[in-house]
Amino acid sequence: MKIKSLILTLLVFVFLQTNNSEAKILPPGTGTQADVPSNLLILLDASGSMGWRMSSAQSVNYPMQTATDSSGNLYVAQYWIYGVKKFTYADKKIDTTWGNNGTHKNHRSTRSNGCRVYYSYGSAKIHNGVLYVNSYYDRKIRKIRVSDGACLGSINVNQYIRGMDIHNGHLYGSYYGGVYTVNLSNNASRTCSVNNNGLRYSFAIAGSGNYLYSYYGSRIYRWDLVTTGNNICPVTNNYKSSYRNLGSSYGMTAHPSNAGELYILSYSHSKLYKITVASSGSSHTLNWTKGTRRYNGTSSASALYFYYPLSVHYDDDNDRLIVSGYNSRTVEILDNGGTWIKTIGGAATTRMKAAQNAIKAIVTDSNLTSGVNIGFGMWSSGTAGFSSWSGNITTGTAKPCSRYNCLKVRVHKDGAARINQIISSVSAVGGTDADAFMKIAQQYYNHGTYTPVDKNSPCQKSYVIVIGDGDWYNHSRAETKAKSLYKQGIPTFAVAFGTGISSSGLRNFNKLAAAGGTTKAIIATTAESLKTQLQAAISQIIASKLSFTAPAITATLNSAGSLYQAQFDYAQNKEWTGTIKRTAINSKGILDTKDKGNWSALEKLPKPQFRKIWSAIPGTDYENSKYNNFVEANSTEIDNVFTLMKHEILDYHRTSNNSDGSTNNKRCASSSGVADGTTDDLKGLINFIRGTDYFDYDADCNLTETRTKPMGDVYHSQLVVVGKPSAETAYKSTNEESYWRSINGYDSWAESLRSRKEILYVGSNSGVLHALDAKSGVELWGFVPPFIASQLPKIMNTNLNQISPAKKGGSNAIYGVDGSPVQHDIFFKSPHDTSAAWHSVLFVPYGRGGSGFSVLDVTDPDKPQHLVSIYNDIIQNRVYRMDYNEDIYTYDYIGTSYALSELKEAKKAGDNYNADNNVSKTCNDSGTTACYKSKSWTLEVQNLTIKDIEVLEDGTDITGSVTISYDSNNDTVIKFGKEMEFDADETVGKTKNNSPIGINIKQGAVGTGVLTDPEWDYSGLGETWSDPRMFRLPNKGAGDNDRSDDINVAVMGGGFATQFSGAGSSLFVINLQDTDDFGKVEKVINIEDTSASDITNAVPASVSLITSDLARGANYAGGLVYTSDLEGKITKVNLTNMSSGPSGIIKMYDSTTLFNAGSTKTNGRYMYYAMDVAIGKTTNTLWLYSATGDSQRLNDRSKGIDNLLIGIKDPDYPYYASVATPQKADDITDCKDTSNDRTGAKCPENKDRGWYIKLKDYSKASSEPTVNNGVVYFPIYRPSKSANKCDLGDAFICAADDECGTHTDYLGLESSRSEQKGSVCRFVGKGVLSKIVIFAGKLFANISGKSLGKVTDLVTVDAATGDVSTYRTSWRENF
Repeated sequence: MKIKSLILTLLVFVFLQTNNSEAKILPPGTGTQADVPSNLLILLDASGSMGWRMSSAQSVNYPMQTATDSSGNLYVAQYWIYGVKKFTYADKKIDTTWGNNGTHKNHRSTRSNGCRVYYSYGSAKIHNGVLYVNSYYDRKIRKIRVSDGACLGSINVNQYIRGMDIHNGHLYGSYYGGVYTVNLSNNASRTCSVNNNGLRYSFAIAGSGNYLYSYYGSRIYRWDLVTTGNNICPVTNNYKSSYRNLGSSYGMTAHPSNAGELYILSYSHSKLYKITVASSGSSHTLNWTKGTRRYNGTSSASALYFYYPLSVHYDDDNDRLIVSGYNSRTVEILDNGGTWIKTIGGAATTRMKAAQNAIKAIVTDSNLTSGVNIGFGMWSSGTAGFSSWSGNITTGTAKPCSRYNCLKVRVHKDGAARINQIISSVSAVGGTDADAFMKIAQQYYNHGTYTPVDKNSPCQKSYVIVIGDGDWYNHSRAETKAKSLYKQGIPTFAVAFGTGISSSGLRNFNKLAAAGGTTKAIIATTAESLKTQLQAAISQIIASKLSFTAPAITATLNSAGSLYQAQFDYAQNKEWTGTIKRTAINSKGILDTKDKGNWSALEKLPKPQFRKIWSAIPGTDYENSKYNNFVEANSTEIDNVFTLMKHEILDYHRTSNNSDGSTNNKRCASSSGVADGTTDDLKGLINFIRGTDYFDYDADCNLTETRTKPMGDVYHSQLVVVGKPSAETAYKSTNEESYWRSINGYDSWAESLRSRKEILYVGSNSGVLHALDAKSGVELWGFVPPFIASQLPKIMNTNLNQISPAKKGGSNAIYGVDGSPVQHDIFFKSPHDTSAAWHSVLFVPYGRGGSGFSVLDVTDPDKPQHLVSIYNDIIQNRVYRMDYNEDIYTYDYIGTSYALSELKEAKKAGDNYNADNNVSKTCNDSGTTACYKSKSWTLEVQNLTIKDIEVLEDGTDITGSVTISYDSNNDTVIKFGKEMEFDADETVGKTKNNSPIGINIKQGAVGTGVLTDPEWDYSGLGETWSDPRMFRLPNKGAGDNDRSDDINVAVMGGGFATQFSGAGSSLFVINLQDTDDFGKVEKVINIEDTSASDITNAVPASVSLITSDLARGANYAGGLVYTSDLEGKITKVNLTNMSSGPSGIIKMYDSTTLFNAGSTKTNGRYMYYAMDVAIGKTTNTLWLYSATGDSQRLNDRSKGIDNLLIGIKDPDYPYYASVATPQKADDITDCKDTSNDRTGAKCPENKDRGWYIKLKDYSKASSEPTVNNGVVYFPIYRPSKSANKCDLGDAFICAADDECGTHTDYLGLESSRSEQKGSVCRFVGKGVLSKIVIFAGKLFANISGKSLGKVTDLVTVDAATGDVSTYRTSWRENF
């Protein structure tokens, strides 16, 4: 359908032509007060016990396959950089006599002549003293001698082997073209032609009897085996199969003597199935099912836990089953009946590293950091406190500061980024003195010079969070200081971390929390719960601000006379509630509030039991469930998705006391369904998403009733209305997409859907994409994207289930589906099709809800289909993909920060101690004791150079003093200028001398990103704030004049991820054509993060795409892309078939910098918003309009803030030309300053790049500009001039001539208002303006405070006159 859309952050008008986003921050200025960030000081325990491991396991790193010898010893093929490791069965220890100290590992460059194991899919097997392991990406089978770990060479398959097995002396490997087989008695090999996907696509194959078995696509296949020369091949056309939905599987094994007895491991279900195939081969019996999904679950004889396991192996000699738990980093050993015997391995993570990761999750979450200024300190024992600070606010040093106690980062707006940089260098060293942490907090918050508390801003809140792992001393002193701070309005949260705290120690945590005004301690026994609880605590901090009014957020207008407007109400410690309202409007822009067709989606929302809520959930069928599989009956399957990213379901309602003796969570103990444990809470969360009051907002303990307002808020998501297909097929050039439609039957397809009803699609922060009937307002269905479902447990906050001071329940408000869905009709072969056809595709970015997106086929709005979902977990360094078949794939990439405890020698010291607590504690470099001390340390990442890393000692950069070399595996060896020490001794009370070393790997360094599957390398994707632009891309690049094989793609900004250097600083071109790999990365175009700016770059704004369909003068296939970024650069990217231009030869994906605003953290010239684009009437040149300002901190009044309104031209348009690098690009010195030009006297000349206007009084752009009839309109926010920063700021509309930049009072002035004085911009109210939309000669904008007009949340002003040709909306919406 043809859609022309003006996109904005807070208000959107869309004209449908008949001829064709845990904690959230409110819009600053909402209500009666401005939004002043809270202060938060995190104080982390650095005592020696924080260096203890979370478990006592020998380290296993992502086991993929396991083989066994006759003694039952295990050979574990790990994630590729970790090699193959041998464990002895009897004691579960690493056999250090085998290989290189227990491990066989080769550098990745030894592909040809070594035994590198580069992703070992299939089954590793031992045959005649040789271990055969598949090296998938090397297309080889490696041969390793079992006796000593020596490399014996490889079988050169030259195919990507998926499944592998050895049966009766023959090796079989499945691959895309068939089966590769080797007779191991004489090494004869053969390729067996197989044209059935059931075998050639299978990762799970096994030989049994006279057959080869495979599992693929929910079917179990049996293939006859026949002798062909020296080899044995499966017969393609002679097979039997039977249906069994076991989800996705990478592992199958067979009983050595019982023919047809199979063991199939389900990756997606996290279960092991025993199957007996009937003699006919066309049916089977399910004998048993074993396993329960649980992250960090500890298996026992009574409970077997898996977490997305990868492979299963049958130990023929000992009748045991061996399961490789890739994601749990364990190997589970079972008897052949599936009963647990023992576990080997486990993640060798220390408490300190777990705490560091949890803090990283906090300080890199923009939803939290945008509303909180964060500082950081560490504490243990010895001299503590805070007296002064030397150096700048970000990188300076506190006094006193020792390795035991120190305020490392002051509380300020850039504190989060600094914490992320230095946190890995904090080491576990001293004792546990409670007075140490409270002394730092008290002296810092009360300091006369350096306190972050603004006494003139009473709405500002300040907090302390203390994290400790054990019993402390000097409790009474700490309690006294906590009480004193609380009397000043500074509460203290106490977080008890780990399992080593005594009952008396836990009482002290609770006493400290009570003294600090937070009632009781937060208990976190695991790394995951620590992350969850910290997020919950900061959500409470953000939610503790004043209640706000309900701003209108988005609106859409269509030619049928409907205004669609999204609104929400803020609710403290609850889900924010929202609705979509339809109001009739006439052609003059006058609303009819009494029209009978008006509606509110909230009032039309069906009851929870009648809503159709669906998701792509492995093990369920959304189509057969009639789009209602997100239900309590599927709780087990939904839990698998909830916990996918290690967010825990919490025990919100209980029938008995909590573990610390508190009673608040049994407040509703007598309510139906309430039980101890999390089973009831899992079901409760599902029903809460559907609309019930499980978190008891109204405090009546009726947990199954419908909430008063069960629809979540629509915050940043823009509305899109999709009706009958109506894109253009008339064309002037074969380069236009209209031509492609005309020759592929678009008109006939559109005619067949002429009666398709109009559906309004919009995302809400309840985690649901809503499909609403645009006429009636009734919800047809709601879609929960699977990777948004993985974030939903963050809603839960057990501390909000309260009995005092009043009985009530509550939850965290999070971002869910916060991005804006975009629709486009594309012609391709869907994974659900048998041939290519037209489809209406809906691309749904998650916005602030996360670093990902989902794509749906909404051709039939009553029968939508899930095509793909993507998510980048930056903290866990993992990309997730769910395909159309609901199979989940994970793609790991190298972590970017490492503590000393994660280096090879430190892990070995930990292994030594956990293997024998009586091992020598002497600190030396022997590698045989529990303490390692040396100048040389090994980071198990290969081939890094000194330019690739940053080495910190106690937060100070010492990279220049270290040198780099490589060991025999080419792992990176870092040599320090002095000896560094790590002590793994876990003796209680021991003071350690661990060195405070942290290592950061820079983005783009060798070995970073998804190396194994580069087509799924979304490792640089940030929160997807950018709207996608879909079009057809010439697949051969420059000079490609064949339109028949162009591919459908989407282009979007890399998103928001500013705490991670490199993440988000790119454009993603996403393939929407490939049937098998729909959604893969076609190209990542990096946007340079320049050293000249101290801003960490990202591209959160939507791009401007110019295709030839409606753009004047353009006659190319593909499109030109213009984008802005946080560093203030404007970049032009060539995605066309042009081969030459004004600057010479042109290549696809070339990029050039047109302009650099010279943005820094000091001047605050961030470009968060999209640009507007137009052709000037006078110059006949393409102009780009942008505005700067820190949208995350609109009320910031820091010295040096200097924002701009900008208009620059691209004289090379409609061609591409290489203009400049970021360092040599034009800047404001190449533009005319028109700030005070009221007459046009300073209109830019041909030699000038453009014009700029300086904003005064800390003013900032509050949304993107809008150009119309020769005038550019900019929504502006000016912070209050009052000493009290809580006072509400002012909203202005600035207007400038589009080509001259003449800046005068085009819109008239509110001369009667004092706020108008000194400005030629029109004062329009108090609060923050949305994007400005023009309709019927008027400007419309929503305001989050109060307008001067009759409608308090809507600004209406007569537009200025002028002339301009603008196709920008067409370019950005593609039609």
